[in-house]
Amino acid sequence: MKTKRKLIICSIIVVTILSVILFIKTDLFKTKEMLFWKYMLIQKDEIVEVFSNNTIKQYNDRYKKSTYIKEGNINIESKNKLIKPINIQLSEKGNNIEECKNIFYSLKYDGDDVGDLFIINDDNYFLFKSNLIDSKYYGVENENLQELAKSFGLTNVDFIPNKIEPVNYYELFSITDNEKNHILKKYIPICRKIVKNKNYYNEENVKIDKINNITSYKLEVSEKEINKLMIEVLQHLLEDNITLEFICKKIKILDSENAYCDINKLKVKVEELIHYFEGKEAEDKTFLSIIIYKKENNVIKTEIVLENDRTISVEKTDNENTIRIKQYDIENNKVDIKSINGIITTIINSITEITYSRNIDNNEINEVDINVICNLGIEKITLNINFVEQIKNNVEGIIYKNEIEYIDLKTFNEEMYNSFLEKVLKIKGLKAGKKY
Repeated sequence: MKTKRKLIICSIIVVTILSVILFIKTDLFKTKEMLFWKYMLIQKDEIVEVFSNNTIKQYNDRYKKSTYIKEGNINIESKNKLIKPINIQLSEKGNNIEECKNIFYSLKYDGDDVGDLFIINDDNYFLFKSNLIDSKYYGVENENLQELAKSFGLTNVDFIPNKIEPVNYYELFSITDNEKNHILKKYIPICRKIVKNKNYYNEENVKIDKINNITSYKLEVSEKEINKLMIEVLQHLLEDNITLEFICKKIKILDSENAYCDINKLKVKVEELIHYFEGKEAEDKTFLSIIIYKKENNVIKTEIVLENDRTISVEKTDNENTIRIKQYDIENNKVDIKSINGIITTIINSITEITYSRNIDNNEINEVDINVICNLGIEKITLNINFVEQIKNNVEGIIYKNEIEYIDLKTFNEEMYNSFLEKVLKIKGLKAGKKY
């Protein structure tokens, strides 16, 4: 009897262990919700890895303490040749310890030389000269740039930053374990309370992009559910200083002078958003769909469908350091060039594909390639940006601000402003009536 009892206990232990292993290592026993989030997190980690990983961190840490050179190109081409090819060659060298860089741009239009631009960024100043204007250096302090733009006659300056700052993408995409655990623990229960298992769907033997035997995991959320979710999340966020500080930190990386770098001002904005969603009439129709396509244990791509207005797909390519984002099925794609916001919306809506690739070799060479395809209806435009950056022990010939004489744009009187503007408007080539 005792032997039989021991066998039963051992059998229960073995079955339990096997069940746990099967649950962790396979998709058996997992609900539709669990499966969706399992593969969603895999895709998220793969995407973040392209922008923020240990290799990039090590390179950035070394780059901040080094001198470097950079060579690259910006190319714009149109499929039907309605727009002539534009090429901008970039040559840059800098000293990051002394925070100084020299950048040289050379512009070609339809294969013909148009002109060049030389920029010195040093001591929080931008100094520039161009053979399109004259041989003098002009400069401006990297502060209050919106006020400078207004003095030059621009009325809408909201799209101009007060200060130009490089974005640290590693810091932007990084998150500590404590921050991640806090956010998940705080907000996942809210999501699960509103978005039920009924919102999730699985489908076997799907075919996409000529690939067979794909499994899809889909989440559908109605406008009412999104509304309710936003209200509850924002209400909790209002009392959650840890997450608010995290958001402020990320905003500061993008724009250090943004009002929402201040946690109190961010709280005011959160309150405004709560009132907005509380007063919004929401319909019980699908507002957001997310579909994850998986083959074996690999995520092929993720599609996001927004209110049946557009579909955005995100996928890793065969190159592990490359991601591709596509946009299609846009319903409202009107051209609006009457305002800055309209122009920005039109440009965003015209983008059909973005491919981003980054490779770091031997912790000293950084290669980046960005390809953007825009569909303007009668014409398809391709923008390619590529450069190779190399860390060097010593770079000679860097020009510093204190080595040259320049005219400060902020000291311009009306006569100087008119003279400068006349030179800009009469850049050689345009004045001569050439095709560029």
